Amino acid sequence: MLLQFAVPYSTALLIGITSGMSHCSVVCAPVVSTYIMGAREGALKGLRSFAVFTVGRVFVCAVLGLASGYIGTTLFGVESDLQYVRLVYSSVLILVGLLMLVRPVRTNCRQSKEKIRVFGFFSQRLAFNPTAHLLIMGMAFAVIPCPPMGAALLYSLETPSVIYSGILMALFGIGTAISPLIIICALAGWFSGKIKTEAPHYRMLFQRLSGTILILLGSLPLIF
Repeated sequence: MLLQFAVPYSTALLIGITSGMSHCSVVCAPVVSTYIMGAREGALKGLRSFAVFTVGRVFVCAVLGLASGYIGTTLFGVESDLQYVRLVYSSVLILVGLLMLVRPVRTNCRQSKEKIRVFGFFSQRLAFNPTAHLLIMGMAFAVIPCPPMGAALLYSLETPSVIYSGILMALFGIGTAISPLIIICALAGWFSGKIKTEAPHYRMLFQRLSGTILILLGSLPLIF
């Protein structure tokens, strides 16, 4: 009995690990590493950024599991409409990129001259901290349908209740955290820290460059 109870959840975790070691890392690495290099400093903060990103992803996976358990196969019809999913994903990346351009993250001088510029008024009210950026990006990535997630969602339909479906998908999300993305995030934070230490005058330029790249990455799904 206990074995029958454990098998679905260990399977979901294994599917998540497989996805994290392959598909998930390939999709997430360019965006997450770009943001970390522009907004975080040091390998430890890079790892913390990865943890926050993962929390957002696990949360949405659990919500999708609850939805799957509640409305069943109807969810797959919603997930299959890639137009709206791409719009959400692209909007998040473009918004974060714009915020980094208008008001770079965590500027050292609070009384910056930017306050008197045209965008100063708006940037002070629209900008939010890197933790929020990464959490929202993790949530946005989790709504992008992929074969491993589809398999996990189908598997969640076999669970006896909505709560079990949510737990199963949460385990899938946790499994995706076991991936090369951990190392990539740490290296991105280390590289960003080196830039601040050895070439601090380029720090602002680097933040804005990262914001521009995020905007481009967010625009690609809308173009192609």
